[in-house]
Amino acid sequence: MPGALFLPSQRGILEEDWARRLARALDLEEGLPADATAEDFYGLLCPEQALRALGDESGGALRLAHPLAPATPSEPVRVVLEAPATALYIVQIEGVGLQRWSVDGRLIGHLDATPLGVAQAPRLLPLRAGSHEFTGILGRGARAERIELSAHRPLCISPADGWRSGRALLYGAKARTIVRALGLERFLPDAGTVVELEGERFDSVSRWGSRTDEAQGTRAGRVEWARAEGSPAEFAYRVNLPAPGLFSLEARVSGEGPQLWSLDGRLRARVELPPEWRRLGWQHVLTTPLPAGEHVVRALIPSGAAIDRIRLVARRDADPDYVEVLEQMGFREGHVHAAVTLGDVDATLRDPAFVALAADFLQRAAGGGEEPMPAISRAFTPLYRRPASPVLPADL
Repeated sequence: MPGALFLPSQRGILEEDWARRLARALDLEEGLPADATAEDFYGLLCPEQALRALGDESGGALRLAHPLAPATPSEPVRVVLEAPATALYIVQIEGVGLQRWSVDGRLIGHLDATPLGVAQAPRLLPLRAGSHEFTGILGRGARAERIELSAHRPLCISPADGWRSGRALLYGAKARTIVRALGLERFLPDAGTVVELEGERFDSVSRWGSRTDEAQGTRAGRVEWARAEGSPAEFAYRVNLPAPGLFSLEARVSGEGPQLWSLDGRLRARVELPPEWRRLGWQHVLTTPLPAGEHVVRALIPSGAAIDRIRLVARRDADPDYVEVLEQMGFREGHVHAAVTLGDVDATLRDPAFVALAADFLQRAAGGGEEPMPAISRAFTPLYRRPASPVLPADL
């Protein structure tokens, strides 16, 4: 009818429907069967939920390693691995040289294992439970010795208490899942630095690691840091957290190329330093919930790279904090306990800021791609209630 006004749907939406829509918006459906269940989508969004379904809280079930037989340059390397659950996985290859890897005929990406002796795939892999064939094409002089497939556990896109089928989606849960999906948890309110370490005060180090000092002028004296000399080196640090919470691991580093970091051996992150990153500067490594007690931070860095300082910053992580991050980005949000409508969901998924940040999710979540732009400063009062995110040109 000409001139008819169509209003957004006011019908409520359940968490399982939101999980499906969010997974599709993030491009996670690749490889899933047409009859994928709600549990499949929950596992893709949060490996911890898949682990609970398997009854394995340690994470061992979602981590597979397999030695690779030597191959000639003209002969592809092939191996079949059995994914125990539908989830998002990351691939690591131990070896040397340039390599091109694919899974089930789908390109994973090009890897260079030379700088560290191990390379992490440039994107996450949404894999269904079952068998998958991995194929590697090796460049001249390249070698692949071992492949490891593990669930990407630093990422858990879910409501605070996990996904529940049949439960109405509330704004608090919606905001929490969007902030996690868009990599914005680091912009939650700062609750203070809990632990800060000097890079040179490591607890253990591999062969090529050392402490280095350099004169900084008569007033500053000499400054020390950890450095990889001649070959890649791995440094380990022990930290003790007095209370559980959500923490951002940050490091003041220098160097060029990839660095591989881990927390307790189960939470892994790749930090990709640009070629111009010659001087020491702060880099975000990962943001994740951690229990109280002792934790081990490991960093594998390439030759010539350095670690000056490491810190763990506590974040406020109540539902209103997640809603505030989105509101500062220009999204329209409701009260944390209010039910979300289908019209609200459609508006969010069409929002230019959401589309821009979700576009390269699989690459960005693996540690590649462009970093998400910061949320609007908390000291800034938005002039408009429309999306005015800094990720977009000013004239939109």
